[in-house]
Amino acid sequence: MISLIVVLLLTFSFKVLEAVFRKTGSVIGKAGRYVVYVWGVIAIISSFFVQDHYIFNLPVHYEKVWPAALIIVIANLWISKYSGYQPEGKFNQINFIVAYPVIEEIIFRGLIIPILNQSLLYTTSFEVLYLPVSVPIVISAVLFAIAHLQYYKLNQSSIRYMLFAFAGGVVFGAVTDLTQSILIAVMLHIQFNMMSVCYSISGRKDRNGKQL
Repeated sequence: MISLIVVLLLTFSFKVLEAVFRKTGSVIGKAGRYVVYVWGVIAIISSFFVQDHYIFNLPVHYEKVWPAALIIVIANLWISKYSGYQPEGKFNQINFIVAYPVIEEIIFRGLIIPILNQSLLYTTSFEVLYLPVSVPIVISAVLFAIAHLQYYKLNQSSIRYMLFAFAGGVVFGAVTDLTQSILIAVMLHIQFNMMSVCYSISGRKDRNGKQL
């Protein structure tokens, strides 16, 4: 029960922290755009209270995941084109490419999966790209998808974001759980988000060119 509460708090920690910033009428409240960095600090601090987390470890068994990682890198080049993400402004784009992938991997793969592994019976349900996928990985992927409603309202676009997040959560989770490190998942996540931003910028330039 305690593990479930912790997992849910971690899942919606961004929204909780954002609400605190908005309701604070002080200097802190005015610094709301930097909530993501405070979120990251809190995520790292949380790691000191979770046993056997995957945050600061170097990857093990990396030889078993590099073929899958290579496939994911290639797939990201194409799939990210259809992600629909369109962060605007350099500040938001940098956060989208770097800050959010790092913090989300810390929380959903680095903390939540180990917590669920300790609380649930670890059994492989199926394989993705020859990587074992357990129940904790699937649960963390579902939570990762739902957590995207912290950033976006529920509509057709956000449903697409959630589907992408679930698929990424399963694959990144499988890579993290096998290597016991978030390092490879962080790099794959950053690559996906970076390509999404590149396609978004390219698409806006094409639309502006056609309007002229």
